[in-house]
Amino acid sequence: MNEAIPNGIWPPHEILYLEAMLFCTKTAMIAAEEMRAALDAGTRYDPDSKEWQGCAQVIVNGAQTIALQAAALSRYCWPVRGKEPHAARATRLRGGLGVSDASALKNRDLRNHLEHFDERLDEFCQGLRAGVILPTYVGPLRDEEGLPILLFRAYYTDVAVFEVFGNRYSIQPLLDEIHVLHGKLGACVRSGGRLPYTSGSDL
Repeated sequence: MNEAIPNGIWPPHEILYLEAMLFCTKTAMIAAEEMRAALDAGTRYDPDSKEWQGCAQVIVNGAQTIALQAAALSRYCWPVRGKEPHAARATRLRGGLGVSDASALKNRDLRNHLEHFDERLDEFCQGLRAGVILPTYVGPLRDEEGLPILLFRAYYTDVAVFEVFGNRYSIQPLLDEIHVLHGKLGACVRSGGRLPYTSGSDL
């Protein structure tokens, strides 16, 4: 049986966690840029045009990518409870990167829904549903009037909220946290691939 590693991560291995998490932050930030460009381009197209539909796909894909990468970062910092060595690793990452439990990345509801996306899709598709099913919707938050409209994936432009399977998530707080974390990860890589030591191992 392997002996527990002090502080959760053997120092030469810290760079591996930094690079793995940087992949998540970089991917999310690229998706955000693509979303912004598509939102800007979409204002020049008719909502019923193929060009607008293409923009809408980029927008919802980007929102889902941001949510997925936020969920991945959350798992690095808050793994499944009670399991070692994951808990020790998470404590070291949170302490070294200054990530507190108040972070928007800790949203376990978001994680749970996206980690089991295939199962949520099964549940969404079970049984007969009255109304119109829209695979993609991009626009202002809708008023529920008349024939029910069931949205698979949606991005509400007026409130920056992503919806999937009827669950809504604010994208901007996630992006704000991702940007801050990206800067900290990059600084650690430039400082020799090491996490800084703090007075406490966790916040």
